[in-house]
Amino acid sequence: EKTIYLSLLKENDISPIRENEIEVISIHQESSFFKLWRVSEDFLESAKSVQLKVSELSEILKRRPFKLKQGLIDFWIPTFLFLKRDDFAVFGDNIYIPNLSEENLELIAKYPEKYSIKTFDIEGVKLDIFNSYRKFLNIATGPKFDNNSFIETIKPFIIFYKQLPEYSKNTKRLSPSAIKIRKAIATSKDPEDTFFEAFPSALGFTLFSLQQDKSKLQNFTTSLQDGVRELRTAYDDLVKRFEDFICSEFVGKTADFDEYKEYLQKRFSKLKKHMLLSNQKTFVKRLDSPLDDKKAWLNSIVQAVTGKTLETFSDEDEILLYERFKSMILELDSLTKISKSEIDESKEEVIGVKIDSFFSKIDPKVVRIPKNKSKEIEQLKNELKEKLGKDNTGNIAAVLKLLKELLQ
Repeated sequence: EKTIYLSLLKENDISPIRENEIEVISIHQESSFFKLWRVSEDFLESAKSVQLKVSELSEILKRRPFKLKQGLIDFWIPTFLFLKRDDFAVFGDNIYIPNLSEENLELIAKYPEKYSIKTFDIEGVKLDIFNSYRKFLNIATGPKFDNNSFIETIKPFIIFYKQLPEYSKNTKRLSPSAIKIRKAIATSKDPEDTFFEAFPSALGFTLFSLQQDKSKLQNFTTSLQDGVRELRTAYDDLVKRFEDFICSEFVGKTADFDEYKEYLQKRFSKLKKHMLLSNQKTFVKRLDSPLDDKKAWLNSIVQAVTGKTLETFSDEDEILLYERFKSMILELDSLTKISKSEIDESKEEVIGVKIDSFFSKIDPKVVRIPKNKSKEIEQLKNELKEKLGKDNTGNIAAVLKLLKELLQ
């Protein structure tokens, strides 16, 4: 490797120098490699407007006036790309490769047709936009940026997206711009395209409109901040809606976590828990949990009702939660009334009955049945069952109507 460096680079006056604390590569005009260096730089310049395959540079070097042998091309292209690595982005199978490692360079030399490059073109309004992103992320701004700057700037957005709960990644209860920003981050393959095309487009701007009127840049930055904030708080908003549901439907007033938690626990403190169904037992057990972390406590009871936690909810799951939670509370309310009755379990069976109707209100009833009448009741049930038809829907409707009349 030292021999290659000495013969390929140093011997041909290609060496790094420092200008204003930045390392740049210089080449002497008298060097026999000067024209090769220039045509390679021209290739990078032409890659500003569109991605170019590395194999296209290889084809240029094979033709006149260079007609380089493949052996030298295999050395030169990885060497040149490494020396200029801060000036462009590398893509393999349309996937952005943030860092040029030794392994990457070997693969590029071996399969140049599988890799492409896109040279950064950050001037004018693009520079202003890029600096606005860095201000938003509290990263230093500047007049010139390289590949490391792109990695440094895109990385917080990607980390932010990956750390979002699944709910926030999928909910549609967001503004159209927040949904588009989320999609731009999730599908980001080219940081330059994300920063200068996808983000502005998501917020109703174009590079041209920002270039024509730079005063719009502040509006663009503010809109981006609002969209990111909306994504960040989407899950917290879901938790807050569930809290509001509990307070409005059951507590009857706005209450903090400790207050509504204590209210629900006291509401079912008289239940005969050994008589509950397994899902009811789980729900009550989690209600009575001493957890003092609000989100953990709420998620435990949500999971008991729906089988999911709020983090993994879909928008449809939220609607289902309210229905099932309300139904569970009403079931337990009925059982609480039964529990308060003076019951001798060895002598009687107790059934709670509640029918919901759109057109009339029927209060829940507690039916107490002496166990010595069990055979008589079972016989009556079988006789009624024989009278039923084959249509289960009709059977249920008929039984409910009869039950409704009896309860009234």
